[in-house]
Amino acid sequence: MASRNRTRARTSVTAAPAERADSQEAALRRMSRIFRRASHGDDGPSSEAAEMRANRRFRKRGAGPDGGGPTLGFASGRPRDPLWYWQQNNLPFEFDDPAQMEKLRLYCRLVYAAHPIVGSCVDIYSKYPVLGSKLSCKDERLTDFYTELFFNEESGLNYDKFLVDMGREYWTVGEAWPLGTFSEPLGVWTNEELINPDSVDVRQSPFHTDPRFLIRLPKAMRELIRTRQPQWEYEKLIRAYPELLYYADDNMRMPVSNILLRQLKFEADTFNDRGVPLLYRAMRPLMQEEQLNAAVDAIADRLYTPLLLAKLGASATDLGTPVPWIPTMDDLADFEEAVDSALAADFRIIMTHFGVDMEAVLGKEDMPDFAPEFDRLEGRILQTFGLSKTMLAGASSGETYAADALNRDLVTQMLTSYQQMLKRHYRKRALVVAEAQEHFDYDERSGKRFVKMEEIFEVDEETGEERIVEQPKLLIPNLEFKTMNLQDEAAQTEFFEALREAGVPVSMRTRLHNVPIELDDEVEKSRDEAVQLAVAEQETRRAIYLELRNRGLPIPADLRADFEPRALPEGQDPAMDMLRTPELGLDPTGAQPTLSPTMQDLAVPPAGGVPQPGVPADPVDAGQGAGDADPVGARPQESDEQRGGMPKPAALAAGTRRMRTLARLHAPEPLEHPEGSTPDQWEPPQPYGDPVHVGMRRYHPESKVIVLE
Repeated sequence: MASRNRTRARTSVTAAPAERADSQEAALRRMSRIFRRASHGDDGPSSEAAEMRANRRFRKRGAGPDGGGPTLGFASGRPRDPLWYWQQNNLPFEFDDPAQMEKLRLYCRLVYAAHPIVGSCVDIYSKYPVLGSKLSCKDERLTDFYTELFFNEESGLNYDKFLVDMGREYWTVGEAWPLGTFSEPLGVWTNEELINPDSVDVRQSPFHTDPRFLIRLPKAMRELIRTRQPQWEYEKLIRAYPELLYYADDNMRMPVSNILLRQLKFEADTFNDRGVPLLYRAMRPLMQEEQLNAAVDAIADRLYTPLLLAKLGASATDLGTPVPWIPTMDDLADFEEAVDSALAADFRIIMTHFGVDMEAVLGKEDMPDFAPEFDRLEGRILQTFGLSKTMLAGASSGETYAADALNRDLVTQMLTSYQQMLKRHYRKRALVVAEAQEHFDYDERSGKRFVKMEEIFEVDEETGEERIVEQPKLLIPNLEFKTMNLQDEAAQTEFFEALREAGVPVSMRTRLHNVPIELDDEVEKSRDEAVQLAVAEQETRRAIYLELRNRGLPIPADLRADFEPRALPEGQDPAMDMLRTPELGLDPTGAQPTLSPTMQDLAVPPAGGVPQPGVPADPVDAGQGAGDADPVGARPQESDEQRGGMPKPAALAAGTRRMRTLARLHAPEPLEHPEGSTPDQWEPPQPYGDPVHVGMRRYHPESKVIVLE
C-alpha cells in the first residue's frame, strides 16, 4: 500500500512540470494577443510593427544557405543607412513635411519650458543681444518720434519686450513671424504681434524673388464667421471685408502682404523655405538624457519598492526528523498577512520560526554613478549654443580659458548676426512710416536744407519699358545695440580712455555707450548745477557785504566794486545804464537772427504753391481752401514741447495727407480674380494687403522719371 502511494506521488510530481509548461505557454499566448490588440488598436498593426513581426518570422524559418539563420546582408544592411537611426527612433528629419515640422516645434517648445539648461541658453540669446537698444539720427526730432513709436510701452509698439519675445520664438522653433497692423490715416504702426508658424504657409513665386505668405485666419475671427454671433459684429466685419468669407475654413489659407508679415528664420538648410530650430542639433543628446533619466527613475523605484522573495519550509535535516516540513496554503496565507501587516505598520516586526528565508530580488543593487554621462550630455547641449561650462562657471584647477576662445568668437558672431537681423526688421518697419510721414533725408548748405535724392531702376510690367526714377531718399534713425563683446568691459573702457589720452578723437557718447548714463541729461544737469552754484556764490558774497556794512566793519574792495552804488555822469539817463552795445561773436546765439528756417517758416507755403527742396509738405490737402489748414502748424512751438513724445493723431493724420492724396491718384486698380483660380491665389484682402502709400514717393513733386532708350 505504501509502495503504491509512493508510486502515485512520483507520477504526479513527474507530470507536474509538463502541465505547468503547457499552462505557461497558453498564458503567454493569451497575453501576447492582449498586448497585440492594445498596441495595434482597431486599425490593425502599424507598418513598423508589421515589419518587425516579419523579421522575426524570417529569423525563425532561417534564410541562410544552409537554412540555419538569416544572411549577413540582411542583418547588417539597414544599420548602414545614414537615416536608419532617425527612422527607428521616430525623430523628424524631413524639413519639407509640415506635419513633422509641427511635431518638431512642439517638442522644442516643451524642451524650452522644461529643460533648465536649454531654457537658460535661449533666454540669454533672446535678451542679451537687445541690451542697450536705442535710436540715433542727425535730426533729434526724428529720434524722439521713432523712439516714442517703437519703444513706448503704452502708446507705441513696446519693442523692449517685443524684441525679446521675437528672439525667444526665433531661437526656440527656428523662425519668428511678426505681423504688423498699419494705420493708413495716421501713417504709423499701431500693433505688432507674433503668428504661430504652424498657421503660415510659404510658397515660392516664379515672378517674384520674395516668397508669398499665406496664413490661417485667427481663431476668434473664424468662429465669428462660422457662428455669426454676435450678429452686429459679423455684419460689420463682412460689410467692411467681404473677402474674408472665403477664408473661414480651418484648412484655408489667406494671402498676406510681405510688408505686414515678415519671416525671421534660422537658415540651417539653405534650400528650405522654413527655418530649422537650433535645438535640432541637440536632439540626440536630449533623447539620450531622457533615457538616462528613465534609467535613474527605474532604479529609484526598485530601491523604494523592492521585490521580496520569501521561502517557507524546512528540510528533514534542518528539523532533525525523518519528514520535512512543507507549508500548506493556509500557512502561506497566514505568513503573507503577517508580512503585509508589518509593512503597513509604523513599528515593523515579524516573529516567526527558522523555517522562513526572505531576501530582496530587485532593489538590492546600488545606484550607479551617472554623473560622467550627464556631464558629457550637458557639454554637448551647451555646445549647441556655442557655450561651455568654463565660459559660464569659470575654469577649475588644471583648466584654462584658451579652449574657450573659439567658442567665444562663435557666440559673438551668432549674436552679432542676430542683431543685424533685428536691425533689418526695424528698418523695414521704419521705412514704411518714413514714406507715409515724408521723412526725407537732407543736406544742409548755408543754413538751408535740401532734399537728398536716390535713383531706382524699374521695368514697366505692361509695356516692358525700362526707366530710372529719381525720388526723395528716406531718413530714419539707426537702431543701435550693445556691442557683442564677451571680453571684460572694464578692460574695454580702459582701452577707450587710453585712446582718448593718446589723442584719438573718441567722443564721450561712444565711451558711455554701455554705461547707463544719458549724456544729454547729464549735460543739462551739470549746466543747471553750475548756474545754481554761481548764483549761490554771488548771493553769499552779497550777504557778506550787507552784514559787514550793517555792523560798520571794513568791506573788501571786490565787494565794494560789485555791490556799492555808483554815481552816474551828469546828464546820463539811469535807464541807459542797463543797456549795452551788442558784440558780434560774444553774444549768445539766441540774440542773432536765425540763419536756417524755423518750423514756422517751413509751415508757410511758398509763393505759387510749388514746393521747395527741404520744405515739408503743404498741410493743406488737395482741393481744400486755406481756411482748412491744419491747426497744428498754428500752435506755438512751446505747445509741442510741453506735449513731449509722439505727436497726437491729428498731427499724424495731417502729416500723411500728401501721400494719401498721391495714393488715391496713382494707386493701381484692384486686379480681378482670374478664372479658375482659388482664393489662396488671389491678392491679399484688406486689411492684410500692402499699405497704399508704399512706393508713392516716386510721384512726389521732387521726383522725376528718366526713360532709358
